[in-house]
Amino acid sequence: MKKIAHASTGKTAFLYLLLLMAFGFLGCAVGRIVPVDDRILFEDKKTGQGSFSQNSLTVQYSYRLTGGKMTINGQVDHSFPVDSLDVRLLFLDAAGAVLQQKIVYYSGYRLSWSWRTERAFQETLVVPEGAIGISFDHSAQLRRSQK
Repeated sequence: MKKIAHASTGKTAFLYLLLLMAFGFLGCAVGRIVPVDDRILFEDKKTGQGSFSQNSLTVQYSYRLTGGKMTINGQVDHSFPVDSLDVRLLFLDAAGAVLQQKIVYYSGYRLSWSWRTERAFQETLVVPEGAIGISFDHSAQLRRSQK
């Protein structure tokens, strides 16, 4: 006779809660208000360039808007050695709320021996409706050892 495993209602509810939390963390930046000092407004310009600094992250960037698309180039610098680094571009509305986020740079995990290697990116992205500017955000896992 075959035994059939059944998950209890409590276990099932717990698994659904974990799934909802995981999906919530994936889009956690959407809706967040970006501080005024971290906003880069388009100001009716089709091109722009500059430097963005926040904590240990610096991004040298230039962008071009064409139609509903943006081509953005950049150079990323993190002031500490990291095992991995990802940089996200945030599209902002008039209130500074995040409409959408896209990863523009991802280092992978320890792909380089030197933490001061060139970290460049180039992306062409669709600009969401209502976006009047951008900002950057990042996640970094600091280097744990020398090896």
